[in-house]
Amino acid sequence: MSQPNTLPLEGGRVVPQQASFRTQANALLRKNAAYQRRNRRSNCCLTVTPIIFILLLYIIQQVVNNAFDSPRTRCGCECLRCCDEGNPEVCRDATPEAPCFPGTYSGDCKTYDKDNCGVQYSDQTNTGYCAIPDPSIWPALLQVPLPEDRAEPARPATTYLYTGNNTATADAIAANLFRTANLTNATAVAAAEAEFRRGLAQEVPLVRGDALSTLGYVLGTSADQYRTMYVEAAFVQNLPVYNMVPNCSATGVANSTAALGRVLGTSETNGGINFGASDLQCTSQVANFLPDPAAINSELYCGFYQAKCNTSNPFAENAYVHAYDFGNTTRGQLGLVLWYNDTNALNATGGPPNIQRLNQGLNMATNAFLQWALGPQYEATLLGITNMPKPETRLTLDFSSLLGPVFFAWLAQLLLPLMLVATVYEKANGLRIMMKMHGLGEAAYFMVQYLWFLTLYCGYMVVLILIGSAVNIGFFRKNNYGLQILFYFVWGNCLVAFGFFLSTLFKKVKTAVVVGYLYTIGSGLIGYLLFQSLIERGYSWVWVLEIVPSFALYRGLYEFAQYAFKSGFGSGGGLSFSNLNDGYNGMSVAMGIMAIEWVIFLVLAWYLEQVLPTGTGVRRPPLFFLKGRKRRGKRNSISAGDAPSIELAEKSVGVSMEGDDVAAERARVAALPTTGPEADSIVLRNLRRVYPPQGGNPAKVAVQDLSLGIQRGEVFGLLGPNGAGKTSAINMMIGFLEPTSGDATIEGLSIREDMGSIYSMLGVCPQHDLLWEQLTPMQHLNFYGRLKNLKGAELTAAVESGLRAVNLWSVRKKLVGQFSGGMKRRLSVAVSFVGSPAVVFLDEPSTGLDPASRRNLWDVVKQSREGRGIVLTTHSMEEAEVLCDRLGIFVDGRLICVGAPKEITARYGGYLVFTVTVPARQQELAAVEALVARMAPGARRTYALGGTQKFELPSNEVSLSQVFAAMEHAKASQTILDWGVANATLEEVFIKLAREVGAEGGS
Repeated sequence: MSQPNTLPLEGGRVVPQQASFRTQANALLRKNAAYQRRNRRSNCCLTVTPIIFILLLYIIQQVVNNAFDSPRTRCGCECLRCCDEGNPEVCRDATPEAPCFPGTYSGDCKTYDKDNCGVQYSDQTNTGYCAIPDPSIWPALLQVPLPEDRAEPARPATTYLYTGNNTATADAIAANLFRTANLTNATAVAAAEAEFRRGLAQEVPLVRGDALSTLGYVLGTSADQYRTMYVEAAFVQNLPVYNMVPNCSATGVANSTAALGRVLGTSETNGGINFGASDLQCTSQVANFLPDPAAINSELYCGFYQAKCNTSNPFAENAYVHAYDFGNTTRGQLGLVLWYNDTNALNATGGPPNIQRLNQGLNMATNAFLQWALGPQYEATLLGITNMPKPETRLTLDFSSLLGPVFFAWLAQLLLPLMLVATVYEKANGLRIMMKMHGLGEAAYFMVQYLWFLTLYCGYMVVLILIGSAVNIGFFRKNNYGLQILFYFVWGNCLVAFGFFLSTLFKKVKTAVVVGYLYTIGSGLIGYLLFQSLIERGYSWVWVLEIVPSFALYRGLYEFAQYAFKSGFGSGGGLSFSNLNDGYNGMSVAMGIMAIEWVIFLVLAWYLEQVLPTGTGVRRPPLFFLKGRKRRGKRNSISAGDAPSIELAEKSVGVSMEGDDVAAERARVAALPTTGPEADSIVLRNLRRVYPPQGGNPAKVAVQDLSLGIQRGEVFGLLGPNGAGKTSAINMMIGFLEPTSGDATIEGLSIREDMGSIYSMLGVCPQHDLLWEQLTPMQHLNFYGRLKNLKGAELTAAVESGLRAVNLWSVRKKLVGQFSGGMKRRLSVAVSFVGSPAVVFLDEPSTGLDPASRRNLWDVVKQSREGRGIVLTTHSMEEAEVLCDRLGIFVDGRLICVGAPKEITARYGGYLVFTVTVPARQQELAAVEALVARMAPGARRTYALGGTQKFELPSNEVSLSQVFAAMEHAKASQTILDWGVANATLEEVFIKLAREVGAEGGS
């Protein structure tokens, strides 16, 4: 600590050894790493948080899956004991003669043979869960209204409507829509029946509905279809199957219906499977021509039971099979519009929509057109409808995909409040500016902090993805990992940039934390409750909302969730790069917005750091980037607008001319060279700072044309009452305030142009201890030593020397947060001297120290003065007399005197301080005043309380010996309880000067 300034000289000027970007970054990284090691508990909590969330999702997922794991949500197995149909309270065992087959019993099956499962033991509810390597081919059916709902007056026959631009054409085509099955070929009928039986006889029964289609049957049903075609609901529900023919009374129709029954068979002929043959019904068709599509729309609307078109029976149903508009059909082209009833399209459970029976209606119209246009021998046969083969599945709810967007939106933003805490904490507690004053550049700070936060985020997300994949969370497992990594990386950069941007808007840590958590939680909830519904409605403008970073994140997570959820139903394998161009896929837009905002937020953060009062340096004007670089001395004159306020300020001081000592110092500074061995370490030339008017008050002149030089090896004390301008002067010297006019040089470098270089050779002990509570003294000095370009053994020696000098070596590994105020103060002084700075600013360094520690600190300052300029501010006159080679007293922004402490005391303290105490009686007090007047006619009373009075006796009127003689004589005639006389102290001189210029302290 006591080593002199060892910075190299060049032309008599100290050459700043500014640490390289790499050295600064290394110092900050080491400090951050040490700080994070001390915050192991917080880091563990941060790491555990995603694990807890993932495990919570996993537990919920398992609970939901177990709740869904029932016989109705997996492939059907052979029922060994069931309840009788129509009497659920009576149960029976299954027998070959009376099997418990779906559709033949009601209630629950009590016992299953779990080793014997398949489609043959399933109904339309759970057939979709079975493994179906060879799906059945079902005949294409018409959706037919129930008999009681069919349109009048044809009921119970069904009616279909048709129209066309050419009535004759429409009539001709409509006449061929329905036909009776061709059963004249007995061989074909036998072949169809054999084919149907052969399919049912397989190990996994296969329905060959194409056998019915080849015979020309058109079948209908009133049963609602399910969402798949693995089972046709018409053949497993207890509803009739209709043989749709032009006229049930026509010749051969009865034979057609009977033949259909033989092909479908019974439960006895089909191994326990009943395809509805026990309730086959013939249904006649009635065609009804209407003049135009509008008439069809009106008729169909009135057929709906809630239309209330029928005044006599408002809720009557008048339903139709289909309606056709053949439009401008000619023999060369078919123009067709088909109306159908989609009331049952929506799934009551909110799942995928039910299949609509449209195929047969379209095929009938196609065949009718072909036979009208080309001849009766032409036909397009619709053999049947089937699904793709599938493996066995079970009903599971991908809970992570349903709630994934909101859960993972919270998790992906959880680092935002923590980043705000770290960034705003260093700014609010002055640590940012402390690092800057010791040589840490803004580029190094922001780059290291950015990479540090991004690294933490990446590690955090890696844990999240690995744990989520390990427990088989579909949100992670089903989506492409490459796309996930790209998405989370882009979002991580956007998040860090957004955090930097937000940090510029806060001055208090608590406010930043509250806003950070409210934003994180609130944006997730708004995304789930509002933004997601807007996405699902397909609004084209929804991307505008994604300008809010959280909504862009939510959109990407929503796309991951949707693709993962759909993959559970066999609709692809999750989101990958090949899906980015899918319709309504907003992933590309979301990532594009985040990438653009990544850059925008970084630029905004940098800009706001310059123009907002963030406490990290000189605040720039809003349009600073439009101005050229200022030249040295550009603002060496005050603007005319400030002149009246300055004049008033000068008048308020009450001093018409500056003292001889101040004038001499101004002349000396004017004659000093800027550089060279004769130049002072610190030179202030006409430095002035004027604060603009505020709240109706005039402009405040904080520093008035200060000219001062501080030599190397000199400790200069800056004294003054509160509000005198000391802090403003120092803040200009260390780059916190921009001078209104004038300039200052530190080792030949201008504070207007070269603060970056000045910081590399500057040491500062601020008035308040700016330290990290979670770091040790050794870590503090290592960090600041590295910023001063110290390395290796030199750094180790400087750290040990500094800590030993302030008696902190024994507690070098103790956390600063456990230190007393005095120990922190000593550490702040050690920090200011580490790295042999050329200039040191000490702001009340001994505040809070006990007498012994104060004396030790004074010794440290004395031993460290060699080769460097030191500026000391203090309210302790004793400290100023002990440490300072020269003093400058500041009052109302002006330097009113300058010189060595004893010179100032002798020059401005030309009086004796006489104190006397007598009984508090009027005659005694009057006698004392008379005594003082005889000793020194020019004496002035400065204090009176009770019987104690204090006087200033001019030295040119009375000497110490005369005072002693007078008091010995007075004791004989007066009651003197106590008295004393002394030369004026520096403190008394300070108070006297402040009063003479009308200073008001305490501001």
